[in-house]
Amino acid sequence: MSEDMLKSIQKLIDSGKGDLKRLNEILHTLKHDTILYLSDYKYLESLFSQKEGSQSKTDLEDKVKEVKQKANTKQKPNSKIANDESLSILKTRLASGEITLDEFQSIKKILKDN
Repeated sequence: MSEDMLKSIQKLIDSGKGDLKRLNEILHTLKHDTILYLSDYKYLESLFSQKEGSQSKTDLEDKVKEVKQKANTKQKPNSKIANDESLSILKTRLASGEITLDEFQSIKKILKDN
C-alpha cells in the first residue's frame, strides 16, 4: 500500500475533513490490503479533489489500481469463494443504499470477469 495515500487519508482525519468514521474504516481497509469499495473510492476522490485539485485524482487512481493489483494477486487461490463473498457484500450494500444500481452492476461485472 502506498504510504503517501495512507498519509493523505490520515491528514484528512487529522484536519476533521469528511466523515471521520468512514475515513478511519477506509484507512483500516487499505492498511490491510483489502479491496476498496467503489463508493469509498469515489468518496476519497471527492475529498481529495476538494483539498488538492485535479492532480490528486490521478494520484488516487494510480494508488487504487496498485491496491487492486495487490489484492487480485492475493485473492487468486480462493477467487471463487472470495467472489461469492464479494457479491453477497455487494448485494447488501445495494440493498442498504450505500451504492447505486449502476455501481452495483459495474462492480458485479468486474467480479464476474475475475
